[in-house]
Amino acid sequence: MIRAQPGTTSPFGALLRRWRDNRGLSQLALAAEVGSTSRHVSFLETGRSRPSEQMVLRLGEVLGIPLREQNRLLEAAGLPAAYPDVALEDADLAPFRAAINQLLTAHMPYPAVVVDEHWNVLLANRACAVLFGDELVGSNLAYRYFADPASAEAIVNWPQVAWAGIDRLRQQLALRPFDDRLRELAALAERATVGLPRPSPPAEGLVVCPWFRIGGQVIRMIGMAARFDTTVAVTLEELRVELLYPLDSDAERFFRESVTAQSTRE
Repeated sequence: MIRAQPGTTSPFGALLRRWRDNRGLSQLALAAEVGSTSRHVSFLETGRSRPSEQMVLRLGEVLGIPLREQNRLLEAAGLPAAYPDVALEDADLAPFRAAINQLLTAHMPYPAVVVDEHWNVLLANRACAVLFGDELVGSNLAYRYFADPASAEAIVNWPQVAWAGIDRLRQQLALRPFDDRLRELAALAERATVGLPRPSPPAEGLVVCPWFRIGGQVIRMIGMAARFDTTVAVTLEELRVELLYPLDSDAERFFRESVTAQSTRE
């Protein structure tokens, strides 16, 4: 145990208590999980003791704290961040970026898009232009649909999709309860759906995915998400690759013909 000066305040302690309270754990329960004592946890929260890096990381693991927030805990304790946080374009992430690009290319002629934790679109394959136009990369999917009624109206099953989006944002907030940007997006979604009743489970389909209205035709899709597992990089932990597939032969034909026409124009 590293002893701090008596009476000093502790940014780390305040942050730790905030996470512990959010997870609904007493000091005794948290101490048991990390293999310590409630007295030690109390000292960490009041600033009477300073944690080691090993203790901070153990607390982060037990409390289910995302890597970005674990870095903040470390920094609050006066320790260096443990998990790299670099842009996707950084050279250190080149092998992972190559794997993502390979996945996007292999998924043609169907749409695939890469988003971060805040629903910002980072990458997309060419098939996305058929559904979303050419300005998808750099946009925010939550704002695209919850702040733009015209975009929402193009989705045939908007009530199901809207409520699925709200549920996903709430799940993200449960994991990252102090993320102001996520809270802003969740509030946006809830304002946009005031008066929109939660629909009953759909009669067909096991996964909620947008069905798009394009040129008088309904393009029915199903979706699947891919993520990097057990990563120790902040950027990779927050990435999500959304893969859309045709639900029926009409949708499959639509994408094959649209992408073929797109290639011919190019």
